Amino acid sequence: MLERKQRHKDVQGGRRRSTSWTVAGLIGTAASAATTPAWAQSVALYGLVDTMVRYSSNNRGDKGLAELGEGYFSGSRWGMRGNEALGGGWNALFNLESGYDLATGVSAQGTATANYAQTGTGGAGRLFGRQAYVGLQHNTTGTLTFGRQFTTAYDATFRFQPYGHPNLEAVAILNGYTGPRQDNMAKYTGNWGGVSAAAHYSFGEVPGNPSASSSRGVALAYADQRIDVGTFLQRTNALTTDEARTIWGAGGSYQAGRVKLAAGYLDNRFHLSPTHNHVFTGGISVQAARALTVSLASHYDRQTSASGHRLMVAAVAEYALSRRTGVYAETDFNRVSGAYALPAFMGVRGSKFGGGVGLRHRF
Repeated sequence: MLERKQRHKDVQGGRRRSTSWTVAGLIGTAASAATTPAWAQSVALYGLVDTMVRYSSNNRGDKGLAELGEGYFSGSRWGMRGNEALGGGWNALFNLESGYDLATGVSAQGTATANYAQTGTGGAGRLFGRQAYVGLQHNTTGTLTFGRQFTTAYDATFRFQPYGHPNLEAVAILNGYTGPRQDNMAKYTGNWGGVSAAAHYSFGEVPGNPSASSSRGVALAYADQRIDVGTFLQRTNALTTDEARTIWGAGGSYQAGRVKLAAGYLDNRFHLSPTHNHVFTGGISVQAARALTVSLASHYDRQTSASGHRLMVAAVAEYALSRRTGVYAETDFNRVSGAYALPAFMGVRGSKFGGGVGLRHRF
């Protein structure tokens, strides 16, 4: 009888010890989970639609043209971006962004022939022509990405103009020199407080000639609540010749209450051709009311050797209907003279006037 009671006590004690170990194990597991990095991924769908009803003079045959065209501010696009926390301050990220012509639904960013770090598409639009990259990011070290991306010079010159890079061809000039995007690019960006740096290299992918159609660039910037200034240097090689384009520049913007001032300089020269361009850009934007912003911008491009000039002046007023939707009106003027290459948007050398009303929406 005593032996049976003792065995019963031993069983109860074993159960108590087993339960204690189980509780301790659960607590230990929970504590371990609390200190283990969380693996979380987020993917977002986004986009922007911008279009304008516009009339302009001096088109093909020096004729006037009324059209439903591209937006003044932005190219229409949709995209997907994602981020996954890997732990230890590391993240994996990607971005796939498609541009399109809103009036026709046709994909944009096509390239007629391969050259200057661009792969040819025969003029056909690209599925993800605006951006397509994947990479790794560290909280302190910076970000390294691979794919079709914006050049460091394009990113740097964004601050040279009151609204960044305008989309309308008649008022854009800097992105014609910087090359907005390049294919086969490895790109680094880092930010430490107000100081940021960037560098890129685009692979030409020509067997036996690694420099052909390759590109490299560096940029340095500083920004705080009022000042945003930067400088850059970029060189891009031609595909089938020894020609190369080197650009450098400096500029920035200053925010004083409701007023923003912007100015910049870009220098463009070729390795073989004697053509040399000095591009000056600047402007001002004013938040005239809570929902109304007006701006004035100008570019002046002085070309030497093949001497010529291009002058552009544009004014725009935008009224925000909400945080995502705005309407605007714009007017612009261009004048080309001398041996300056005739822009594709002009019919004949001389002056061109344009203007229109537009609508843009973000989602």
